[in-house]
Amino acid sequence: MAPGLPGSLMKLVAACAISEDHLLSPETTFDCAGSVVVNSQTFHCQKPHGRLDLIHAIGMSCNVYFAQAAQSISPNLFLEHARAFLLNEPACGIASGPFPQKAEGSPQSYILGLNESFKPHALQLLRMAALIGAEGDLPLLHSAESPPDKPGSTHLQLSSNTWKILKQGMIIARENGTAKNLDPENKLHIAAKTGTAPHGNTFQSWIIGFFPFDKPRYSFCLRASSGTSQDAAVPQAHKFLLASDWPT
Repeated sequence: MAPGLPGSLMKLVAACAISEDHLLSPETTFDCAGSVVVNSQTFHCQKPHGRLDLIHAIGMSCNVYFAQAAQSISPNLFLEHARAFLLNEPACGIASGPFPQKAEGSPQSYILGLNESFKPHALQLLRMAALIGAEGDLPLLHSAESPPDKPGSTHLQLSSNTWKILKQGMIIARENGTAKNLDPENKLHIAAKTGTAPHGNTFQSWIIGFFPFDKPRYSFCLRASSGTSQDAAVPQAHKFLLASDWPT
């Protein structure tokens, strides 16, 4: 259960901060021409996305949008929302991946999931996806082999508008965004988010999500140790999810 840089999965945490703390209107747009310079650092997207609001920026995983939106999010505020999603807490009895004791680095390094001090593992990210699908009310996550000593649950209270933003952004990602090849025939009605981060001389990638998006019953997280999300994580998750019959 090796932890790793989460990449653009952390745009979900950033979007939560933007909405919950009223930092920007969700209707505020930024124009993506493919790159942007913020504080002397250049941020790139794979292609120009045009003018995007928050929901569509999640779906397209637009670095240009979030690099600019990050100027309204302090690293400490980002980490506060990361804690709300329990990204500093154990999952299924497995200790948390690295989580900073204090914020160091630019807000963009956290929001784009590239800060070396912050590396959640797959079960923590699975729990985050499940929390979004369940809108904050989740039974205690545990291994079937090691049931908890006593029942418990997780509760994350966010506004209905914030849940809508996160879920709609993840639906757009599966429909025509970065996860559009995950379930192109929409058989499982998935909501998803991808993330890619440097890993040595190559990349590692993630995809998380839940389904069916109208009445979630399942959540998933897959990490590809080599390759971008569109080249590796999405195709691998497609093979796994579409090869199974899921009880309804």
